[in-house]
Amino acid sequence: MPEPVVVVGAALVRDGRLLAARRSAPADVAGRWELPGGKVDPGETEVAALVRECREELGVEVRPGERLGPESPLKEGYVLRVWLATLVDGEPAPLEDHDALRWLAPEELGEVDWLEADRPVVDVVRELLLDGSPLVGGRVGGVGDVVRVGWTVRRPTGPWTSAVHALLAHLWAAGVPAVPRPLGTDARGREVLSLLPGRPAAPSSYEPGLLADLGGWLRRVHDVSRTYGGPSRWRRGVVPLTGGRVVCHNDLNPTNVLVEDGRLSGVVDWDMAAPGRPVEDLAFAAWMWVLREPAYGVAEEARRVGTLAVAYGMPAARVLGAVEPRMRGAVRWIRRGAAEGDAGLQRLVTAGVPEEVEAGLAAYAERQESVLAALAA
Repeated sequence: MPEPVVVVGAALVRDGRLLAARRSAPADVAGRWELPGGKVDPGETEVAALVRECREELGVEVRPGERLGPESPLKEGYVLRVWLATLVDGEPAPLEDHDALRWLAPEELGEVDWLEADRPVVDVVRELLLDGSPLVGGRVGGVGDVVRVGWTVRRPTGPWTSAVHALLAHLWAAGVPAVPRPLGTDARGREVLSLLPGRPAAPSSYEPGLLADLGGWLRRVHDVSRTYGGPSRWRRGVVPLTGGRVVCHNDLNPTNVLVEDGRLSGVVDWDMAAPGRPVEDLAFAAWMWVLREPAYGVAEEARRVGTLAVAYGMPAARVLGAVEPRMRGAVRWIRRGAAEGDAGLQRLVTAGVPEEVEAGLAAYAERQESVLAALAA
């Protein structure tokens, strides 16, 4: 019995999405979707054919990866074998026998009418897409816990997730910018949030303009949060929104703030959110962005904290006065939560964060009065 003719298909994956191509010919398959590819020529390897077919059908250069799934029968004497592929150069376009392309996230794979031969491999690819690409961020999440899948971010959930999603939906409905949109959970039980533009703030971007953005944005969040009416089970436990409290982000460190063209474009990692006093959020931000390391000098520290506070609409001296109790409280909460089994807080303890904060507070105590005096000057 002669060896079957091999048709190679490209499972082209980018940012957690799979490329699907809609057939325009022949008539019996027109309008249905497939993985792009074509027949292996005599004397040609499957990998070489994959590269050639992507160049001819899509106008792109790809790097082949591993074979995926079982081979599928086509018409008599032909089989389909699919290879994972990575885009190296170019933007795919439908050049031969196709009239449309779509990049599909794992939840969208069922939205198109796949050719029967492609379906088994599409099911395999779905799991690869859900693996996503790791994102870097704060120190609470474990390595690989936070991933990008298409235009979404996937994170583990906790008892607090319902409250966080309700808060984000409330902020979204009110038009608060730079907030991720909650999109439910995925097949692995992870929360799904919209991907925000920008990159985590780098030390070179800790400029007063960005601090002013942060202060003004935080005031908007706090004001809108006063009308939040969702669940009250937060990571810090059940905390009612009473007594003049607002919902605080509680983790406004630079790794959780995204910047684009020097301006604030997103704030992520909302799992620490909970009701509290507005000054507590400002005090934490002042510590993380300005005061924890004596990098600027007293006069510049005063100016930067003043910028943050003025943009919010709160006296800078009040913010400075709240820094030491806010950070002492953070240390106590981290240690208590770690002892009670919170894995994220255990990672902070392992990383030495409580000791790092305590050492920073001791150094700050020696210059606190000087910073206050500089504010008044």
